[in-house]
Order: sequence, then C-alpha cells, then structure tokens
Amino acid sequence: MKIDADGFSFDFTDASNVFIFDEKDKSNPRYHGLSHAMQAVDLIVELENNYLFVEVKDFHAPDDYNFKNAITEDEGKQRQEYFSHLRNVLKHKFRDSWLYRWAENKTEKPVRYLCLLTLDSALISVMNKELRKQIPVGIAGPRWTGELARACVVVNLDLWNNNFPKWPVSRTAVAAEHDVA
Repeated sequence: MKIDADGFSFDFTDASNVFIFDEKDKSNPRYHGLSHAMQAVDLIVELENNYLFVEVKDFHAPDDYNFKNAITEDEGKQRQEYFSHLRNVLKHKFRDSWLYRWAENKTEKPVRYLCLLTLDSALISVMNKELRKQIPVGIAGPRWTGELARACVVVNLDLWNNNFPKWPVSRTAVAAEHDVA
C-alpha cells in the first residue's frame, strides 16, 4: 500500500491498512476529529501482527538542532532547547496517538513507533537514545501487564531504507523540487 505524507512517499508492501492519522479534511472517511488538546502521529500502518505509528519531520534548517556543532555556548544552548523540544513533541505524538487508538479499541496488536527525521545520522543516534528514555518500550514496570510500545526507532531517509527495505520510502516530486530551490 502506497501513501504520501509530508513530502515522502511510503510503500508498505505487506500492510493491510495505511492511513493519515492526523487527517485535516473533515469530509475524508479517515478523519478522526482529533482534539486540539492532543497530538497525533502522521501515519498509522496496520500489519498482520503489529501497528506502526509513523511520524515524519522534514526540517528546512536541520542544523538548528545540531547542538554538537554549535560555535558559541549560547548557540549550543539554543540548539539544545530545539532538540529537547523536538524530543518532547515526538514523545507526546506517540502517547496521544496511543490514547486515541486505545479509545477506539485499536491497541490489540503491539505498537512500533517509527520516526523519520531529516537530521544527520549523529543526531539521529542521539535522538534514538533520548526518545527511548521518554517512551516506555516493552514491559516497563513491575506492575505492568502490557506494553505501550514494542519498539521505538528514529531514522533518517538512508537509515529507513537500509533498516526497512520491505517498506521503501522516497521523497515526493514536490519535496524534491523544494529542496533544489
């Protein structure tokens, strides 16, 4: 099943259902009427044994998040704030989406959270570690009988295609034209 979202074209070859979860068009049958107080991931993918929550972020200025390459201390602090804010947005998008799906009685399969970000591989690695600290993966506590997420993975375009060859992704023509301009 192919779907375009936020400048990328995905092909989830083995999916039984794929849809834009944060649909804005009220006339679309997939419109969920999401609350303004809660956030949502971009895509929900239903596989035979899992749900994928997919969040996509295409940054026009990815260096704004690269606190490791800052020249001054103030610049480093500002970039660290942007990075931390991004981590919190990603965390809340997952949690709120999980709550939406729970309310729809759609959490009967394990959930895997995949974030496609247009950041360099070094920042992707840091975000992977940071986001996994924020999102409980697996059975996270001694009294828990279930899990919120089976996995949490942050990748860029190259890492996505290397790690998930069954689900290729590419930039859409519109996004590619925007990059050249």
